Amino acid sequence: MASQLVFRRFKSTSIMPPQVSSLKEIGRLQSAHPQAHPQLFSAMKNFYAAVPKGPAPKTAATTLRDRYYEAYIKKDSFVPVLHFLGVMVPLSYYLAYFKGGHYHPSTEFH
Repeated sequence: MASQLVFRRFKSTSIMPPQVSSLKEIGRLQSAHPQAHPQLFSAMKNFYAAVPKGPAPKTAATTLRDRYYEAYIKKDSFVPVLHFLGVMVPLSYYLAYFKGGHYHPSTEFH
C-alpha cells in the first residue's frame, strides 16, 4: 500500500521510466503493438517527451577548484606539477627545519 502511494505521488515527477519490466506489467504486455496498451505507452511517451534532449548546457566555473580545473587540468598542462612543487618544497623545508626536533628558539643548536 505504501509503495503504491509513493509510486503514485512521484509518477509524474520521477526520473525513472515507467515500470515495464515488473511481473504485473509483463502479464499485461501480450501484444507488441502500441495500440493494445494505450495508457502504458502514453505514460512512456509523456516521460520521454519530458527528458531533455541534446548535450547538457555549459555552466561557468564558479569555485576556485572548478576554475583551476578548467584552466590547467582540463587542458593537460604541466603547470599543476609546478604548483605542487612550489608548495611542497617550502613546506618540506619548514617541516624539516622547524619541526624536525633540532630547532628551539631559546636554545642553541647542538
